[in-house]
Amino acid sequence: MDREYPHIYTVSALTREIRERLETHFALVWVSGEVSNLRQPLSGHFYFTLKDAGAQLRAVLFRGNHLHLRYKPQEGAQVLCRGRLTVYEPRGEYQLVVDYLEPLGLGALAQAFEALKTRLQAEGLFDPAHKKPLPFLPRRIALLTSPTGAVVRDFLRLQRSRHPNLEVLIFPVKVQGGEAAGEISRALDDLPSYPGIDVIVLTRGGGSLEDLWPFNEEIVARAIHRCPLPVVSAIGHEVDFTIADFVADVRAPTPSAAVELVVPDKAQLIHHLHRQAASLGRAWRQRQQAQRRHLMLLSRRLPDLRRWLMDLRFRLDEKSEALVRRTRRLFHNQRQHLRLDRSRLFLLSPRRAVTLTRQELERAGQTLWRRWQRGHQERRRELNVIQTHLDQLNPLAILERGYAVATLQPAGVIIRDATQVPLGAEVRVKVARGRLDCEVVEVSEQ
Repeated sequence: MDREYPHIYTVSALTREIRERLETHFALVWVSGEVSNLRQPLSGHFYFTLKDAGAQLRAVLFRGNHLHLRYKPQEGAQVLCRGRLTVYEPRGEYQLVVDYLEPLGLGALAQAFEALKTRLQAEGLFDPAHKKPLPFLPRRIALLTSPTGAVVRDFLRLQRSRHPNLEVLIFPVKVQGGEAAGEISRALDDLPSYPGIDVIVLTRGGGSLEDLWPFNEEIVARAIHRCPLPVVSAIGHEVDFTIADFVADVRAPTPSAAVELVVPDKAQLIHHLHRQAASLGRAWRQRQQAQRRHLMLLSRRLPDLRRWLMDLRFRLDEKSEALVRRTRRLFHNQRQHLRLDRSRLFLLSPRRAVTLTRQELERAGQTLWRRWQRGHQERRRELNVIQTHLDQLNPLAILERGYAVATLQPAGVIIRDATQVPLGAEVRVKVARGRLDCEVVEVSEQ
């Protein structure tokens, strides 16, 4: 027996040795395949099978490893896993213990994410100095998301429960696909022009890295950075991070958490105001009591004011009587001076001189009027003589006597010699009233 079987393994020993060799030789491997038979018991671990067209491999993702992963295994998904091979000794099965998992084909996206993150961070887009504070009580909130998702309903439901008076403007955009990044960036540029908006909430539900990729685009990051309004990013689940989260002024781990950050609880505000009012009332009463005690202490130190006021009243009566006597005496003296001044003014009154001057002015005015009338009549007679001479010299007056003025047309030259007018010429004859347009049919020297 010993020569035919030089060494006999027990099942446990053989399984243990196979395990040691597997773990030594395959300490770290990358395996791609399709997820099947996925299950997650109460322990929180993921148990599944990786398979392809020719084989299958059992795998396990422990709870401590998948908590920090953005992507969780899904039934039927093609994934890329990193882990170590080991043997589960009780059943003699080898399996892959996974410590990292991502959707197959998205490794390039992850690299692009890290490259863009590093470049934008170097440019200062993540600098906390650029972060704008959220308003304490916004009047209008702009919700930038897909209008058909459950995020809108959850956001509005929580907003109404916390503060129903606030207004929410829903700005619909695509949050997934190739056109989403452009729509989001344009919306961020347009929203500040809407009146009354105090804060913008950029949000969507959870998804894979590929689903959330529009929020990792550079145009979205730069649109958030140049937006003058505070921007809150609430994208995906708590473990999901995008470039928009780093650039935004505030990151909310979930859309529901964004409501708690942006919308203050009205009931809590009212309760806080009531507490502040009560505290202020207590402080005012305490200060009033302290001031009253201080006033009482000061009043005890003051002298007897009643005796002091009585002395002042006596002095005031004496001063008032003296003032009345002095005022009467002064009034009497002023009246005497007034009588004397009136007598002097009567003797020096200019009334007589004014009367004589008025009479002289009246006589001079009458004389001036008579002279003006005589001059006016003389000027009128001279004007009549000149008018008569003008009427005699007026050429229109000559026409009234039957004369006429003939002009050659179209030059308008006055005709003085009939021989200078050709036959057929047009002649205009001006008479006292009107004119005659004639044609020359005959010319005579006499």
